Amino acid sequence: MKAATNQHDTRESWLRSASNELRPYFESVGYTLPNNIRFAIAFPSTGRRGARIGECWHSDTSEDGNFEIIIRSDQADPLDVLGVLVHELVHVVVPIDAGHGKPYRDAALKIGLTGKMRQAMPGPLLHDRLKELAAQLGPLPHARLNIDRGRDNKGPADRPKKQGTRMLKAECADESCSFVVRVASTPAREIGPPHCPKHGAMVVQWPEDEDTEAAGKPEDDAPEAV
Repeated sequence: MKAATNQHDTRESWLRSASNELRPYFESVGYTLPNNIRFAIAFPSTGRRGARIGECWHSDTSEDGNFEIIIRSDQADPLDVLGVLVHELVHVVVPIDAGHGKPYRDAALKIGLTGKMRQAMPGPLLHDRLKELAAQLGPLPHARLNIDRGRDNKGPADRPKKQGTRMLKAECADESCSFVVRVASTPAREIGPPHCPKHGAMVVQWPEDEDTEAAGKPEDDAPEAV
């Protein structure tokens, strides 16, 4: 079977078109979707580690008065994305302070969401409607972002950083000398290694991830280009 052609070249275009197609359905159950909604597949405010796969920012929180709907970037199945979209669109049509309380629940049930309201997703009838909509829209121009791998495929940016030893061991360069001291890493880098009273500059045992060539040089405070 020949794959359907892409009708949309951006994720926002696809999501906006989906919302426009859902507009009459929302109106049929008494809710009007506003026009001032932006859409993105990115990271919600809880980031990678949070359980939130979708988020709606009310127009009152935006300087130009737009609603902002964000769907987490590891969501890529069109039907799943549409389910998250509908959940967030319900937030758009209820008051800003509704949360997942009664006003949200009343609207969500009318729209066709089921389950606990924080995780409410389409029930069977709405699921079938969204399945038809997904076919009508064509492929979603997005692939699942493997956020656990990080942008460099070496792990996420918020992974715990390796903790270097605060006090580093420094030994005399002369192997026959038993003079050993402990030195803080910052002074050792910025000023230089300590000195043995008899044999001069000592050898600092740097952690494996420490740049040993940085000893005696100030750290570069310029931001990393990514």
